[in-house]
Amino acid sequence: MSKVLVRVRDVGKSFRLVRAVDSVSFEVNTGEIFALLGPNGAGKSTLVRMMIGMLPPDQGVIQWYNDNELPISLDTTQIGYLPEDRGLYRDQKVKDILEYFGQLRGMSVLLSRGAAQDWARRLEVSEYMDEKLETLSKGNQQKVQVAAAVLHRPRLALLDEPFSGLDPINQEMMLKVIRCLRDEGTTVILSAHQLELVERLADRVFLLAKGRRVLAGTVPEIKSGVHGGYSLRITFASPPETGGLQAWQDSGELTGFQRLADDTFHLTLKGQNEAARWMEQASRLGDVVEFRGGTLSLHEIYLSAIGTTSDANAVNGQHST
Repeated sequence: MSKVLVRVRDVGKSFRLVRAVDSVSFEVNTGEIFALLGPNGAGKSTLVRMMIGMLPPDQGVIQWYNDNELPISLDTTQIGYLPEDRGLYRDQKVKDILEYFGQLRGMSVLLSRGAAQDWARRLEVSEYMDEKLETLSKGNQQKVQVAAAVLHRPRLALLDEPFSGLDPINQEMMLKVIRCLRDEGTTVILSAHQLELVERLADRVFLLAKGRRVLAGTVPEIKSGVHGGYSLRITFASPPETGGLQAWQDSGELTGFQRLADDTFHLTLKGQNEAARWMEQASRLGDVVEFRGGTLSLHEIYLSAIGTTSDANAVNGQHST
């Protein structure tokens, strides 16, 4: 059974008239990858800063626990933090930066040197150890930033946009690195906008919007929840008559409808059991070249959930950053 590492209960934070975080609650368990998601201004950064003690909450409690699940005070040397904005010394050599950050987290000179070499190898930047950081590409600078955040083997790693600046090959490498962190005993709280990668990586997901919880659970749980559904893409041999398409939109039976091209349409259904009926209706409108279906991706669910939340908040006159 998983043990709780940190418990957030009814936490809130305001800045003047802005409610940045509004009565948020969740738990992060040891040894998991927990994805904290949301659009820009959702309150993620404020929440993370409160969790690591950079900001005090206005309300609620954030409690950390040891391996015996007894309450403890936060030990910042056991946290690795990758901020979205890079904060390293650009005019210093990579090896000096990494060794310095290791020692800053309590490592000896010898241990920090070994850890710097190990993480440079893992992240494929060993050849740049004697180069100044500013001479490296954006992607390699990002790798150095990740190494600096985790080389001291923290109990918890907070990774904000770890895939930023990485090409697809290096994104795959970063996926493996984050999984290795978890497998080696580090709990990971991850924030990223590349939802297709998050879907492959996260053990659990927490979606925040306007400072409030929108969705939470494992990816399978979220896909089977209220914002889940089935995606059906239909391609006709030629554009179908518009009357039939309008009837689809007016029926109120589709969760989503999008025209991708003159002859191609994307339907969002409430469940897979509805697919056969809509495929039959499509065949009545014209010759169908292709049907392509599947459960909604995390990306599609995210857009649906955030859209619903934004609409509700606009009606209620709520604002947050």
